[in-house]
Amino acid sequence: MSQYRIMTFDGGGVRGSLMATLVKRLVDHFPTLLEQVDLFAGTSTGSVVASTLASGLSADTLVSFYSQENLKSAFSPSHFNWFRPKYSNANFQALLETHFPGNPRLGDLTKHKMMAPSFELDDRKENDWYPIFFHNFPGSPFLDEFVVDVALRSAAAPTFFPSHQGYIDGGMMANNPSTAAIAIALGHQEPKLELEDVCLLSIGTGLTPSIIKINTTGWGAVQWMLNPFHSPSEPILNILFDGVVEADHTLSKHLLGPRYWRLNPPLVRQTMLDDWKAVPELVKTASDYDLAPTLDWITANWN
Repeated sequence: MSQYRIMTFDGGGVRGSLMATLVKRLVDHFPTLLEQVDLFAGTSTGSVVASTLASGLSADTLVSFYSQENLKSAFSPSHFNWFRPKYSNANFQALLETHFPGNPRLGDLTKHKMMAPSFELDDRKENDWYPIFFHNFPGSPFLDEFVVDVALRSAAAPTFFPSHQGYIDGGMMANNPSTAAIAIALGHQEPKLELEDVCLLSIGTGLTPSIIKINTTGWGAVQWMLNPFHSPSEPILNILFDGVVEADHTLSKHLLGPRYWRLNPPLVRQTMLDDWKAVPELVKTASDYDLAPTLDWITANWN
């Protein structure tokens, strides 16, 4: 079989603006890049990116969605979130409904395959909570799911947004969906793929090295969940959302070798997923980042 191309997108809230800018820059260099993709996969904010591109919408449309104005709307108004989500998802849902006119279902996305992880809190089939990988491969049980609902389920970050229809953020177990995308493609693509057929470009939401300098041996539930006087202020969520990203990177690199590439620019500072004021800085980071190694890899491996 000829090369099977996968493009994946991490979770990271407003840091989706960085990914949108990177995609636009790549398309400026390779105008047919997105048309060549067989599978788009994204978690949380990455599910919006993946659904946008799988719908055949342009990189310019993606950049417009991730405007500072839109992200300010999605993350407002703010509430004290000890006993309720920090934000309603009403504004976010309204933006998605405008972005995906006609309220398409996954089965309506016929230009490309797409996949978005989420986590179901009460899977009646399994009688357990359970990871779910929404996709639109032939025979998928998810073809009648609305694209907007899938995005809201994949992006329902605990404490930030309410759970949506019994689902929470896919970043709980696959904030970098690269390894999951490889597995889903191998399991569902017809004719069957071999691992050596797969080529994957993974795009992240920015790398911010994180460490916990203080002694954690005496920490209990409160310190791990909320530690406002130290950085990161929500250690468990940071580990779940950012720490596991590099695990997937390592596994995907081992699986695919040189047919795998990770594009994830370093950030100048730690940026929370709801920090819409950081959007200009994120766009500048993506605009200034040296793409030469990525362009070389695409030239050597993608075509």
